[in-house]
Amino acid sequence: MKDRPNGFLGKEEIDHDSEAFDYIRELHKYLWFFVRTFIPSAKGSLHDYVDKATEIVATIKKEK
Repeated sequence: MKDRPNGFLGKEEIDHDSEAFDYIRELHKYLWFFVRTFIPSAKGSLHDYVDKATEIVATIKKEK
């Protein structure tokens, strides 16, 4: 996952009451669902798990 500066989605960068932010929030929930499907114990920062979950999926696809 790409490293991003702390606060890159802060209120001064994007309106948290906007439709765009609602979309980001929705995608965030789906991404956590994806990660926890393959790493049930995942918690904390998505940044710590997205790449690992993607690697697990790639391994599963190779095995088929």
